[in-house]
Amino acid sequence: MRDYFVDKVALVTGSARGIGYAIAEQLGRRGARVVLSDVLDDVLEESAARLADEGVDVFAARTDVTDPGACQELVNRTVAEAGRLDVVVNNAGISIVANFDECEPGTCRKLMDVNVMGSMYMTHAALDALKHSRGHLVFVSSVSGIRAIPTGSIYSASKAALRSFAESLRLELKPHGIHVGVVSPGFTPTEASKTVLRGDGTPRPIDRPAHDTPESVANQTLALIEGRERERVLTPLGKATHVLQRLSPTLVDYVLGGRELKN
Repeated sequence: MRDYFVDKVALVTGSARGIGYAIAEQLGRRGARVVLSDVLDDVLEESAARLADEGVDVFAARTDVTDPGACQELVNRTVAEAGRLDVVVNNAGISIVANFDECEPGTCRKLMDVNVMGSMYMTHAALDALKHSRGHLVFVSSVSGIRAIPTGSIYSASKAALRSFAESLRLELKPHGIHVGVVSPGFTPTEASKTVLRGDGTPRPIDRPAHDTPESVANQTLALIEGRERERVLTPLGKATHVLQRLSPTLVDYVLGGRELKN
């Protein structure tokens, strides 16, 4: 049976490494033509070369998603070179790990520009092409977008915004046949060189235990696309958090140490 992704054209932002790369790799292995997009020039080219060596039909373009003109340029190039655009995965993002009172306004703005506005700019740029193909628009959110945790206020707010954005787009774009889906993974490991931001914008190493792998998130994302599903919340911990947050947010507060449990 012909694979669903054969001959489809897929653009993945933030795809030089980590989840974005894993999604692009799985799409390519299943027959899609893949467009890699990131601001990490050297890593991006290395990743594209690695996929090409695997036989994936791929091209890469350095793109800053906070620049709407650059997003439109990438979409235009994709359609010009590949003839169509079937899948857009908005994955590009950064993270701040700090108490909110330690977060400087410029750092907060930077995160929102990448995580939220970057997804909006790329989505806006791709809409005409996706309407033509009746394609797929996917947002990589997070379990933190369902339930925020201490030291993650800005990041969690950005991921919750993506979920709300997707809810509205799903209804707006339904008449055009565009599928809008959200993937909400837990924390995943990536290259040792990857960092998050302190509240002042300086980098800090990642020191959290992983809940999932980029490859697993990629497989779940492709299943969501193929099934035209609304959302997939990943990992047992993520699914439990999703349920408990609906049933008893006070209990979740208690578990996270935010305040005392009251009757």
